[in-house]
Amino acid sequence: MHVTMRLRLWLFVAIATLAFALPSQAQGNIRTVYLVKVKSGQEENWKSIVKDVAALRKKTGSKESFTVWDSLTGPTQHAVVWYNAKWKEMDEMDPAGKGSEAEYTGLFARLTDATESLEVWIDELQPDMTMMSSDVPPVIRVGRTKVISGKMPEVRALFHDEVFPAVQKSGATSFGVAVARFGTPSNEIHTFLGLKGWGDLDEPVGAAKGMGADGYKAFEAKITPLIESTEFSIYKFAPELSYLAPAK
Repeated sequence: MHVTMRLRLWLFVAIATLAFALPSQAQGNIRTVYLVKVKSGQEENWKSIVKDVAALRKKTGSKESFTVWDSLTGPTQHAVVWYNAKWKEMDEMDPAGKGSEAEYTGLFARLTDATESLEVWIDELQPDMTMMSSDVPPVIRVGRTKVISGKMPEVRALFHDEVFPAVQKSGATSFGVAVARFGTPSNEIHTFLGLKGWGDLDEPVGAAKGMGADGYKAFEAKITPLIESTEFSIYKFAPELSYLAPAK
């Protein structure tokens, strides 16, 4: 399989939706998510290498951020996420990395040795259904909704007209809806909702909170015949492994 230079420099994420949040300075709506499973006994080594990657990006003054997330549910894995404004950027190397190719190559080799498996997802955030706070939320609830064939227009309309306004009403500050493009079935919608921690789930959150019990029950009656399933996962932000470029 051909691997572009950009992907080679990022395969350390050997990296749910996934839908993951990045601060508001993130550029572009094309999101790449690497799901990484680390080899047994290599967890601390993998984290050390990722820290070296973040340090190198800081040293070179990179303007491209990436965030790392640790799974709290489902398979034990890490997720590494970044954004692009245009598809052509997928073939291009970070301009700030010029002159540091040898260092990146060495880090890539070390990360490959520490990685058991890598899965890559690419989706597109929908700007009219996304809001991001200036800070990365400490925890996110990630949603993965599989839509029945031919029903995507109806489901997207429900997310736009009912889910997003309800989430806004709920008081949430970080939420996004993305449509799957590559790496997962194209009939999927991926969402993320920023949380402070597990305690938030002691009460309704997101759309359920904004709609109220009766409203959410009515919404479920509308969307259930249009989807195959919805699953939720919880991820925790790992700031010590991430690189957030200085705000412009």
